[in-house]
Amino acid sequence: MSSAVKAWEENFDTYLMELEDGPTSFLLDMEAASQAPLSSHPLRLTVRVAMKSPRPDGLRSREESDALFALEDAFVPALGALGFLFVGRSVGQGLTEAFFFGPRGVSQSEVQRVVTPVQGDYTLELELEEDPEWAVYFDWLYPPELHRHLMSNRSLLDLLAKQGDRSEVAREVDHLAHFSSEEQALRAGGQLAKKGFKVSAPRAPEPPDTRWAVSFTREDSLAEGRADEVTVEILEVLQAHEGDYDGWGCVLTTMQ
Repeated sequence: MSSAVKAWEENFDTYLMELEDGPTSFLLDMEAASQAPLSSHPLRLTVRVAMKSPRPDGLRSREESDALFALEDAFVPALGALGFLFVGRSVGQGLTEAFFFGPRGVSQSEVQRVVTPVQGDYTLELELEEDPEWAVYFDWLYPPELHRHLMSNRSLLDLLAKQGDRSEVAREVDHLAHFSSEEQALRAGGQLAKKGFKVSAPRAPEPPDTRWAVSFTREDSLAEGRADEVTVEILEVLQAHEGDYDGWGCVLTTMQ
């Protein structure tokens, strides 16, 4: 999505959160987390655009979306030519904020020079400052645990659908979690069993891993948001016992 070369393969994904000021939509390059922060790119650039006709809830209206996408398609490569890496954006409260990280030494006047010719009918507000730890990426853009799992659900369900899976058909769904201690694993396993899961005995850590593993299964449908409902149900148990959810898997089901 930019002319600057990244040290990783881009993997943009989206999620929506209800914040105190209203709903906010996020787009971010998830793969950047594997490399960030880059010492070569300590400057954070925020490009802020006020919408002309936002929806009542502050998100982009259908009528204005094309113009805003076209604007982004213009300024992202323009900034990429200065070495800025586009890592994501947030949309909410009538504003679009796009976030970049760039090399030291680039001035705001240089940034202004390259974006002015492409801003069209919009005025781009620019904010350039030091952020060597890439705090805006990890503290603002990066999704909370629940949303990371919901994003993973979406990807896995899309993959299954492409292979002809009938998500409405209930089948055994396998889950895996990890815990710091056997006691935590046993307590969480007991609560999961009360919710109808078949829970295996905790497996002791195998070096270099230091965590106890618990696998559990239950017959569930994956259709109409059921996969997300199950994820929420599981996380409520695991978080109470400081467990980490490693997600789910299942066999492909193509017939009743």
